[in-house]
Amino acid sequence: MKNFYNRLKFNHIKVYQQLQQWLGTSLPCVLCDAPATAPNHAHLALCAHCIDVLPWYHAPRCPQCALPTVSGTLCGICLQHAPAFDHTLTPFRYAYPLDRLLHQFKYHQQLSLGHLLANSLLSPLSTLTENARPEVVMAMPMHRNRVQARGFNHALELAKQVQQQWQIPLDIAGCTRVLDTPTQAGMDMKTRTRNLRGAFATQRSWQGQHVMVVDDVMTTGASMHAVAKVLKQAGASRVTALVLARTLKSDEP
Repeated sequence: MKNFYNRLKFNHIKVYQQLQQWLGTSLPCVLCDAPATAPNHAHLALCAHCIDVLPWYHAPRCPQCALPTVSGTLCGICLQHAPAFDHTLTPFRYAYPLDRLLHQFKYHQQLSLGHLLANSLLSPLSTLTENARPEVVMAMPMHRNRVQARGFNHALELAKQVQQQWQIPLDIAGCTRVLDTPTQAGMDMKTRTRNLRGAFATQRSWQGQHVMVVDDVMTTGASMHAVAKVLKQAGASRVTALVLARTLKSDEP
C-alpha cells in the first residue's frame, strides 16, 4: 500500500504519455512498475496485469440499479421502490485497486488518472443500441462550495471524456446542486434520500429528452435518484446513469 501511494504522489501520468510519444518506448505502470501497455491502448499507464486485476463488473445485474441479480432481471428493490432513473451502466465494482485510484483522482487532483479511468466508461456505452443513445449528457452536479474546495468537479471531467468520444452534447449548467448537504458516508438509503431533499434544481425544460448523468461511484443510488427526479419533473422522458463503479455489499469494507 505504501508503495502504491508513493507512486501516485507526483502527477506523472501526463508526463509519461508525452515521453512515450517522444521516446516511442513503454514506461512503467502506475501501480506496479511493470511496462505499461502500448500508447494507443485505452488504459495507457497500466500494464496488462493491472488492467486484468481491476474489479471489472461482469456479473448479471439489475438493469435499473446495477445490483447483482441471478439472471440480469430487475431486482426486488427496484420492483418495489423503483428509483427515478431508468438504467445504470458501469464497468467496475467499487473495490481495490480502483478505489485507491479514484481517491487520488478526487482528493489529490490527479486529473490524468481520471482521464485514464474515464476511457473505461466508453465500453458500456458501446452496448447501447442507436435508439437507446442519450440525447444529452451531464455530470452529477456538485455544489459550488465543493468545487471551490476541491478545485474541479470530478464527475464533469468524466463526462467530458464521454462527450469527446461519443459526440453526445454536454450540458454543464442545466441542473445545479443548490444545497451543500453534509457528506453521506455511512448513511443508509432512507437517510441519504432525506438528506438530498431539495438539493438539486433545474431552470430549463428537459421535455422528451433522454439524459445521461455521469458520476464516479453509485453507492445507494440516492444522489442519482434525486437528480433524475428533478429532470423527470422538468419533462425528461428517460434518465440513464453512467457511473465508473458500483458499490456492492460484498465489496464494502
